[in-house]
Amino acid sequence: MEEPARINGPADLKKLVDEKGKEWLVAAMVEGSIGYHTPKHAEILIERALSGETIDWCERCDACFGRDLFEMINYDIRHMLYLENRNAAKAMRLVETIKVISGMGSEAQMSVSLAYPTMNI
Repeated sequence: MEEPARINGPADLKKLVDEKGKEWLVAAMVEGSIGYHTPKHAEILIERALSGETIDWCERCDACFGRDLFEMINYDIRHMLYLENRNAAKAMRLVETIKVISGMGSEAQMSVSLAYPTMNI
């Protein structure tokens, strides 16, 4: 698989969201974090990145990506693109499942987040 173009700022991220859809990116961030991010939290991170913020203090971003929000987003995008390339049906199931989870309240999303690594989507 060819290395995807790097997302370097809000304009690049907006282009990706326009091409793939916000639900796709939310799913990428949930999957890339193995459920650490709920869909609601992923949406907040995406909105922050689209508004030009580059630093995030969530535990995952701090510990794994040196608080670099775009580095974390790039990691999740690469992972999702790899998954699409390897197993497109699973990637589609993932997006559809995350859409369902997105419709849940915050507490329900957190409960699903805790079980995410064992869900076998």
